[in-house]
Amino acid sequence: MNGYITDGGQNKEHMKFSPLGKFNYFHDHLKMPPNDSRRKTHKTAMAIVQELGSESNAHGLAKIAMSRKTKRKVMWSLLVIIGFTAAAIHLSFLVIKYLQYNVVEVSEMKDGMPVEFPSVTICNTQAMSLTKLKQRMNEIPDINNWINFIYNAKFGEHFARVESIQGFYENLFQEAHNVGHEIKDTLLHCRFNQRPCFPHNFTRYFDGKNYYNCYTFNSKLGNEGMQYMHTTGPQHGLSIVMALDNDDPPLGGYGVYNQESNIEHTAGLRVQVHAPETMPSPMDHGFDIPPGYSSSVGLKAVMNSRKAYPYGNCTYDRLTRFPKYRNTIFSCFQLCKQEIVIRECQCRTSGLPSTPEQQNLSYCGTFHHWQTLFNQLKRTGTFNKTHLYNQRLDCEVKVLHRLSNDRSYEAKCECFQPCQETSYQKSISLSYWPLEFYQYNALQTFYDILEDSKRINNSFMAEAYYNLHEIIKKYEPLAQNMTEENQQQILHSNIPMSERQKQARATQLIHQNLLRLNVYLEDLSVIEFKQMADYDIADLLSDIGGTLGLWMGISILTIMELVELAIRLVAILFKSENRYPDHNDDHGSANGILEHASERTIYPHDTYGPFSQPEFQSFEKNDYGRTTNELPPDSPI
Repeated sequence: MNGYITDGGQNKEHMKFSPLGKFNYFHDHLKMPPNDSRRKTHKTAMAIVQELGSESNAHGLAKIAMSRKTKRKVMWSLLVIIGFTAAAIHLSFLVIKYLQYNVVEVSEMKDGMPVEFPSVTICNTQAMSLTKLKQRMNEIPDINNWINFIYNAKFGEHFARVESIQGFYENLFQEAHNVGHEIKDTLLHCRFNQRPCFPHNFTRYFDGKNYYNCYTFNSKLGNEGMQYMHTTGPQHGLSIVMALDNDDPPLGGYGVYNQESNIEHTAGLRVQVHAPETMPSPMDHGFDIPPGYSSSVGLKAVMNSRKAYPYGNCTYDRLTRFPKYRNTIFSCFQLCKQEIVIRECQCRTSGLPSTPEQQNLSYCGTFHHWQTLFNQLKRTGTFNKTHLYNQRLDCEVKVLHRLSNDRSYEAKCECFQPCQETSYQKSISLSYWPLEFYQYNALQTFYDILEDSKRINNSFMAEAYYNLHEIIKKYEPLAQNMTEENQQQILHSNIPMSERQKQARATQLIHQNLLRLNVYLEDLSVIEFKQMADYDIADLLSDIGGTLGLWMGISILTIMELVELAIRLVAILFKSENRYPDHNDDHGSANGILEHASERTIYPHDTYGPFSQPEFQSFEKNDYGRTTNELPPDSPI
């Protein structure tokens, strides 16, 4: 039967339907509520899952949802489970790899930036000034008494330690400071970046074991600012001229050679180049500069950038035990060893740095009341028969020996590398200096003789200067009146042997005591060794995406589909809880979530096509529009 349905009287849509279909339509139309409102469709949870499964980008899920045969559904379900398991195992390996926090080190050359000039620490390799020592020996009897004490008493295996400069310092504390070299006495000339520098630009650092008074330029521990360099070469670095004060020994006197020491009994400077504000350690990280030479030290800055937790255990903090200095791993371990010595021996060692809180502790090598003991042994005449034993000194020696051969203590020190550290590569060259031709005027310049001769007169270098002065003044009239005869006499006359000996003696004293040190940057490029994450979060996310795509065909959009599914299921749950039961609805479920048959009423204003309505779901679409005679034999009509 032909007919049509109008949509609100506006759009007329022709359609064909059977008489039964027409009857059902008008029967339902008669049930339309008076307010002309329709009931909203409530999709079931299973229908939503099936819908999203069929539309999902995940390969296996769509196959499961669209398959009509049970065997095919089971096969694809097993494949999805296998893929999910493999993906989970693969992802666990990736997470473990990420949680290891491995790093790689890369190098980078940085140009076009100013470079911070380092600190330069200098120490005289002869800890005591012989000139001062001779003066103090005449003024202070304790020095002579100590020398007699150590050479007449028996100290057993610790004799070398007691008679060393370390033993001298531990028992004659104040005198060690007095006989040490002073920067104002030994610094003859100083220039930095083409400007003069002075003794007050140096900071004193005391090393009680090896060098006594050391001095640091550009320590930044005071009010000095950072020294940045923009130019290379020795003309723009630090240049100093030092007098070592290596005087002749007293008449008939000599020193005892300590064969157990590998650094003593030399002349020159011990120099360390290190980052500003770090604790000096010239004994361990320094190099020697000999007298009689001009030494050039070219530097190239190297930066080390380390990653902090969780990739490493570096720290940005200052030295925990001594906040005055920046943190370095070596200084931290030195202070930690000092704490171990104090804890086990109840005393401190002068061979390691001490914090201000430890200054009141006595040294392990100190012989308490040794003056009283010396007078007693001298009065009784039992020097060579008495063996002196220092239990604390014995403890210190044993503890330090153990620490130097067993590094297991480091785990308890809680010392960490700094996250940012600067070091300097060095290249050292030497040249003979000063030439004999310039020695006389060099002494005049360095000692300001033309302004005031007092400084040279108080120095043992006076002998060298006056020897040269005597020779120069003898031939100076000939040079001032340069006639042909005087010229021939100057050029071809033989110098008397006595004058040659004086000149050789002056040259010997100069080359034995004077040196020049040039420290400069030879390159403004900075080499940075930077730690980088070997496997960071970006790599992890990329591999996770690749793994999910490989095993399951899942991407971020697929995950969004799952989020949508969860949201829609939650929405159904809340709607079912807020929905009042419809007693006239014989097809709905009690809770509204699982509805096996949803009965809908078709109204004229529905915009749905006639073939999408639930009332026609029992028919094939091709059956609509046919007459009853044209329907298949098994048709319900």
